[in-house]
Formats: sequence, structure tokens, C-alpha cells
Amino acid sequence: MTAQDIVKSFAFISLERAELLIKYNDLVMEKNKVMNLTGIKDLQESMIKNIYDSLTVYDKKYFPEQGRILDLGTGAGFPGVVLAILRPDMQVVLMDAIRKKLSFIQEAVELLCLRNVEVVHSRAEDAAIQPVYRDAFDVVTARAVKSLPVISEWALPFVKKGGFFAAMKGPGAETELGESQSILHCMHASVDAVKELTLPSGEQRAILYIKKNGVTPTRFPRKAGEAERHPIK
Repeated sequence: MTAQDIVKSFAFISLERAELLIKYNDLVMEKNKVMNLTGIKDLQESMIKNIYDSLTVYDKKYFPEQGRILDLGTGAGFPGVVLAILRPDMQVVLMDAIRKKLSFIQEAVELLCLRNVEVVHSRAEDAAIQPVYRDAFDVVTARAVKSLPVISEWALPFVKKGGFFAAMKGPGAETELGESQSILHCMHASVDAVKELTLPSGEQRAILYIKKNGVTPTRFPRKAGEAERHPIK
């Protein structure tokens, strides 16, 4: 499959958006030669395992018009920059604790003339207690960030009541979901849908759409590192 074939396999992508996605992939791969943005080194492989993979989280049901997205632990901008390209009407916050990756993203979004992106350098536990970010997003995404009990504690405080956390997982998602029932209960959250899929390269993926039904208790998230050391299962 060519880069064009990969992005055009999604019917909701216009030609203009497809070209921006391809250009972003090119920028990531070029920068990856001098900075470790992603373990993937091949341009075509990145189109599948980064761009295509990021697009799979998109479902119009969970991404309202003029809404706000937070991509937690955005890394090289997947899926956050991809979603910002796809939905220019939505405001997208890209958050990560690694400043150098965010510096690259800032440069890249300026080159792509994306006006709907904000880059935030912070740990999730610190940002989630700030009023400007808490209970503020229609959808929060996280791609391959920690186990589900941990990332749920970090992500759900950012989600508005009635909004969604979209956890992008690989094989073993059902096991992680089974281990997350206690934290989801504490967070007043429940699973709305599970989307299973296979990438063109053959890897299995699962996306868990978790709905936030009530306000997050003030004790969450716990202090930095606590969710990793003592996950609530």
C-alpha cells in the first residue's frame, strides 16, 4: 500500500487532510534520524503503525463539533496531531512529560499551519488538578500509555461528565479491562464500546471507549507515581 492508499482507506479523510497526514509522517521520520521520536524507522511502516493506527481511534460519535481533545502522553504526536489534522474545528491539547518531543511537535504544527493545537509540558497528575484542564475535555486519548488501571486514573479526571476516554490498546486489552473495574467504579466511569481491529501489517488493536458518568472524586489522581506503584484493581 502506498501512503496515499493508507490514508484514503478511511472514507472520512479529504485529499487536503491526507496530504497533511503524509507530510506529518515525513517530518516525524526525518526528525527521527537525529532524535528518538519513535522506534519505527521506515517511512512506510510509520504510515501504518503511526498514522493509520492513530486514525483508527476516530469515530464521529465521540468527537463532537467544536469540542476539545486531550492527547495524554502524546509522544511524537500520535494520535493527537493526526486528530488535529483530521478535525480542524476541534481544539487539541498535546500533553507529555518529555519536553524535547513537544518541541518537535510545536515546530511541526507551525510548518503544517495547524491553528488548533496547544502543547503542554506536564505530568498528568500535576495538570489534572488545574482547573483549566480538569473536567474540561470532550474526549481524552492515550495510545500505548501504561496499563489501563494506571492510565484510567490519569486520564479520566480530564474528561467532562458525559465525555469519553479512548484508550488505544494492543493484544491483552480485555485482560486490562478486567483489571480496571475498581478504578472505573471509583471514577464513575463505564465502558461504552470496545472496537477491535487489525492493522494492514497484521497487528491486533483494541480501542476502549470509556464514558465518564459523574464528577471525578477530588482525591484522584493521586500524587505523582502513586498510580504506577499502587494501581487500583
